[in-house]
Amino acid sequence: MKLIIILVFITLYSCSYPDIDSVPNFKDLKLSKEELFDLCQLSSNDKKDIDTCIEEKLKN
Repeated sequence: MKLIIILVFITLYSCSYPDIDSVPNFKDLKLSKEELFDLCQLSSNDKKDIDTCIEEKLKN
């Protein structure tokens, strides 16, 4: 009986967490140059591609 009561409380408590749909929109996020470099470096290792990526992100 104690186990059932504990499970009910755990279930009720877990329902109060925010939903995944409540994640904010990151389109207006401002990144520093170091963060832009890291982001672009993840997509490519070619220096020319990284530079192009950084320029595109800075324009937006």
